[in-house]
Amino acid sequence: MTNLCKTLGSFPGILVIFTIMISSCNINDDLDTERRRLLNTDRQFAQMSLDKGAAEAFNHFLTEDAMGMSHNQHPVIGREQIYQDMKVGQEDYELSWEPQRAEVAGSEDMGWTWGKYVLSFNADGVVQKRYGKYLNIWTREEDGQWKVAVDMGNSSPEPTK
Repeated sequence: MTNLCKTLGSFPGILVIFTIMISSCNINDDLDTERRRLLNTDRQFAQMSLDKGAAEAFNHFLTEDAMGMSHNQHPVIGREQIYQDMKVGQEDYELSWEPQRAEVAGSEDMGWTWGKYVLSFNADGVVQKRYGKYLNIWTREEDGQWKVAVDMGNSSPEPTK
């Protein structure tokens, strides 16, 4: 009888531990799902840059008060200003990128992605390419959509083949 009481007495403790384990698995599952969702959003952002031009893609995926921090440039504040700056000569260049990783805060309202980019442009009849890496800080809007709050990028050497 004593062993049965000990077993039954520890059952609530085991149940609590099991519940915590299951709950934390759900949190990790939710974060994993949200990471994949954010990475997919960055991929959609990259595809729009190819389909409609970088300026249009940034105009669509930036928050209203976004900050752009490009290599060798002063910060640019505000989606509209970033759009206007990028729109000039948009037909003369192509900005493509490949997202590498996404992470999301436990609160699921902020996240970041990083990746590699290629800026292609025509200079005197010759296609030139500039390579780099970027880090985007994303916020989740009230409607659940991810938007870029900060876009940072800098140059990298040409990739080795």
